[in-house]
Amino acid sequence: MKKAIFSIAVIFSALAVSAQTNTKPTDGAKSITPKGKIYGEKVDVKTAHPIGDLAKYMGRRPSITTTVTGKVVKVEKSGETLTIKDNTGKSIPVGFQKAGYKFPQSLVGKTILIDGIISKQYTSTEGTPAGRNKGSEDAGGYRIEAKGIQLMN
Repeated sequence: MKKAIFSIAVIFSALAVSAQTNTKPTDGAKSITPKGKIYGEKVDVKTAHPIGDLAKYMGRRPSITTTVTGKVVKVEKSGETLTIKDNTGKSIPVGFQKAGYKFPQSLVGKTILIDGIISKQYTSTEGTPAGRNKGSEDAGGYRIEAKGIQLMN
């Protein structure tokens, strides 16, 4: 009797452990294996969202920590920020969270993987008659503070 109860307990615990793994990527994400040069910290992700899905992906959240892919449109001369564009044509500035890292000009036109915090940038309407007592409700765009960036091959 003890062996039967023990066997049943082992089977149920094995089923519970195997049910904990999720091998299917979430909607809008694709599995990636980046192999390019790393700028900043190592990008350690299993899924990434295309930058065009950003507004839909964020929803009403003011900021998220995630990984996105995008094409570099411009790198500032100082190398402190770069610009990517989403599918709607909006420019999204990207900067490093930590000082000391610089973006090389060679990134222009290349697809990169960005791991960091994406936040909505709000436009204040407090001083205008239409926005009296409303504060900052309208999102004016996005900004990405990157922990790490990796060039895609």
